[in-house]
Amino acid sequence: MYITLLKQTCEHITNITGITYDLTKRAYDLDSFTAEGISTEDVKESKILILNDKNGNYEYACFYDSSKDDNKKITLKGLDFKSLWNQEIILDYTVPNSFDGTLSGIFKKISALVFNTTDIAMSFLQTKIIIPNDYTDTTLILGSLQDTYESINAYKFLKVYLKYYEYQINSKFDISTNTIIFTFVKNYAHISLNLKDFIYELTTSSTTTNKTVATIKYEPLKKDADGNEYIDPREGKDIATVYYYLDKTNNIVQSNEYGNISNRIYPVVQKIYENEYLAKAQFDAVYELSNARYVDNIIIDNTASLDPIDFANYEIYTKIDLYSNGMLYKTLPISEKIISYSSEGLSIKVKLGFKKILLTEIIKG
Repeated sequence: MYITLLKQTCEHITNITGITYDLTKRAYDLDSFTAEGISTEDVKESKILILNDKNGNYEYACFYDSSKDDNKKITLKGLDFKSLWNQEIILDYTVPNSFDGTLSGIFKKISALVFNTTDIAMSFLQTKIIIPNDYTDTTLILGSLQDTYESINAYKFLKVYLKYYEYQINSKFDISTNTIIFTFVKNYAHISLNLKDFIYELTTSSTTTNKTVATIKYEPLKKDADGNEYIDPREGKDIATVYYYLDKTNNIVQSNEYGNISNRIYPVVQKIYENEYLAKAQFDAVYELSNARYVDNIIIDNTASLDPIDFANYEIYTKIDLYSNGMLYKTLPISEKIISYSSEGLSIKVKLGFKKILLTEIIKG
């Protein structure tokens, strides 16, 4: 395997040979990439880093971030292309009928605000955005943003829609056209494994938020006709309020105040979100529960000699049904693929779930 380094103009600088590397692909957070290899060239003008297999076939690409030279040995650090989405934008839906609440409409709006810009630096490299025709009405869950206006971080805003509707943004570098290609994808793959095939220690996550309430912000301080201030209690007022519940199967369900739905989680852990716009309160409420989904954490070592499943062939967010004693224990998605290459060969591990602390390792016996 080797690494190709290109300038910002996509001119070839050098190939790094004799490499080892560590690559972690993540569903929503930025990927990480580091590598070591042999080179005598000055690589400081590098902008694009391309990982190739021994036959020159494309494996992965990202921005060149930094390097450290030690005689002929060089250490490289990459930066995920998705970092381009980390931009502050003004989301303006104050023009009448300007809000398209379909999922494709949301993706197109944010993409245009990030990449259809007059900033010349954003056009140094070509970008292409591939958006599926998904006409799911997001207003049923997240409300309408019509007549709203705010400054937001583009990727943080997108994460709410990505996480709830289970999409990711994949990136690739097209060498033939020197173009960064972003694709909004939804992984429908679903497989099963039996825990008895693994030596494991499995811990469940601690209780986290499982109910959120979105409501209009109420101002109790009022003024009468003469300008005198008085307190007007909220109780008894018919104020727009929406209730969301995270169930035991990791579904986010919108319901009423009674929460009479199946698979309720007990004890109840509730958070309330208020905003002058109901849709913004809904947005925050759904994001809270989206971050509370699939928070268990399991790592499976794909290099185990008797491993019954080859996870190398499965992409991020493949759903894994975990069975124990013939019963479905729980379902978790692949949240990370951890790929390492050294003199001993290729090692692949997959992480199931999104819990970020107290990692539980499952190693095939």
